Amino acid sequence: MPSRRLDQTASLTAQFNAWQRAAESLQPGGLLDDPQSGWFVTHPLFRLGLTSPTAARWGLRLLDRWCGGLHAHIIMRRRVSDHELRAAAASGITQVVVLGAGFDTSSQHLGSLPVTVFEVDAPSTQRDKRRLLEHQGVQPQWAPCDFERDDLTASLHAAGFDSAAPALVVWLGVSYYLTMPALESTLTKLTKLCAPGSRLVMDYGDPDIVGHDSPRPMVRRVSKSVTRRGEPYRTGMTAAHADELLARHGFRTVTHQRVPELLDRYDPMNKRRLARGDWNAVLTAQRV
Repeated sequence: MPSRRLDQTASLTAQFNAWQRAAESLQPGGLLDDPQSGWFVTHPLFRLGLTSPTAARWGLRLLDRWCGGLHAHIIMRRRVSDHELRAAAASGITQVVVLGAGFDTSSQHLGSLPVTVFEVDAPSTQRDKRRLLEHQGVQPQWAPCDFERDDLTASLHAAGFDSAAPALVVWLGVSYYLTMPALESTLTKLTKLCAPGSRLVMDYGDPDIVGHDSPRPMVRRVSKSVTRRGEPYRTGMTAAHADELLARHGFRTVTHQRVPELLDRYDPMNKRRLARGDWNAVLTAQRV
């Protein structure tokens, strides 16, 4: 198999997602307040899209026309993650593991919450992120790991993770890019790492995201785009498949939330008028 681009340099997808969050944060009445994501946007074209709220708005409009629902999903999954993090902290959970962290900014939004964030991602992405965070005064616990090649358990334990205590695992934007054997392997390790009562937030795409034959033009476009960037979609699933997959590894699904439902929840008056393309979901689950 050819070397994946994310093995060599920081994932362009991670930077694109950071631009989306930062651009949404610039909008009047935006659905996310995450200007810190802009710290990680270094690509000249993406930087141009953050020079003003107007520039950001036009960039987001083009994205919505190109692939409806993609932007809403990126923003809404972060809202779900933030909600679950606060709920976990309120219940006494003090460990948060962000798998495939990319340029996630959860550790920059903790405030006074007594929580330690462990970030797990490809060494190349973490290298760039650590450099960009050097002058910001916030450093999570780093656990470099390639999901398909490295030992997740060893990486987390080396960073100080306590397997005897419950944790919140945030696993967003990763399942798409892993093979099913890699997903199974990671979940097997999470079964051993996560004490009963641990929680999981995970997202996934519909089965037709894999390959370029989806009957939905927007899905075909994004699938071809990530393939051209060297980060092809490798796995999609139905809600029933996700439930069965998690159940085999000791997790009970609590909720599945798709883009239309999430927009109804977080933008009930449709003030942002985001496209409601329905091909992604965010689930929450609990370790039993």
